[in-house]
Amino acid sequence: MNIELEHLHEIPKIMELLTLIQSTLSEGRVEKRWLNTRELAVYTGYKYETIKAKIKSGDFIRDLHYFKKGGILLFDKIEVDNWVMGKKSANNLAYQKENLDEVVNDIVSSFIV
Repeated sequence: MNIELEHLHEIPKIMELLTLIQSTLSEGRVEKRWLNTRELAVYTGYKYETIKAKIKSGDFIRDLHYFKKGGILLFDKIEVDNWVMGKKSANNLAYQKENLDEVVNDIVSSFIV
């Protein structure tokens, strides 16, 4: 198998996916993805009130960083992680269990010449 040089930038993405797969398999569990406001405060270290202020100021965007379900705000941990690190939206594709095999196959096939 040969890897084209222009695809080398994809290695960190592959490593992230492999780490996710390894973690899931070795621990026999899937990490919690959806956090309520109090859980998000603990996870990020922000105060509860600060998170509420970030929603009002538009730092956290509805239907991207959080969703409202039955009157409860549920934050997407992946999108919040990306926000903290200043990264673009993950578009949730790589983290949806039903799409994981497809994503891995796409990545692997992009390296095969």
